[in-house]
Amino acid sequence: MSPRVKNVIVRFLGIVLGATVLGAALGAGVAALRPESYTSTTTVMVTPTKSLPSTQTETVSQYILSNMPTYNNLAMTSSVLQEAADHGKGTDEISKDLTVEVPTGSSLIKLAYTDADKERSAAIADDLAAGLRDSIRQFSPQSDGAPQVDVSIVQKGSSATTSDKPSVSQWALIGGTMGAVLGLAAAQAATRRRAAPRHHTSSATAGQNDALWS
Repeated sequence: MSPRVKNVIVRFLGIVLGATVLGAALGAGVAALRPESYTSTTTVMVTPTKSLPSTQTETVSQYILSNMPTYNNLAMTSSVLQEAADHGKGTDEISKDLTVEVPTGSSLIKLAYTDADKERSAAIADDLAAGLRDSIRQFSPQSDGAPQVDVSIVQKGSSATTSDKPSVSQWALIGGTMGAVLGLAAAQAATRRRAAPRHHTSSATAGQNDALWS
């Protein structure tokens, strides 16, 4: 193997390795600097009121299931969000970090709120659940002055809080992989640029030799 070829290989591998190490370092740095977040999930269940006559229970059950998408949207309204706005965050901020889910075919509503503070995450999630409960009762059909639906909080945020801290090793692996891909492309481009002038010089020399022999 000629020295020129060795130099090309060393330069190629150096670019790829350097980009890989840089990408891994950047990925690890981003993960290390990203703050830990906490997601608290509260669950609300909507059922017919137990005091309803049996003849009305089925009708109210169908009413609840057909209105679950409405309850989903109701959770994001200002009247519900306002119930949790006494923890140093406004309704707009809360709505951005709130996820509402209604499992298909169920009468459950899950509200998941994410915050950098563990206690605040659970407190806001619980307040949102209470606000949604009161709103559903308010807008539900009445029977003798009482709502025909019963809304209960079956899971509080403090009992269902999970943390999310980016894995430094995982982000380093992702960054290193991306760096390797970019480094490979850069190394190939650099190799082609270095080879191009030699190719032209060689062609010019060959042309001069042909002219001498003609």
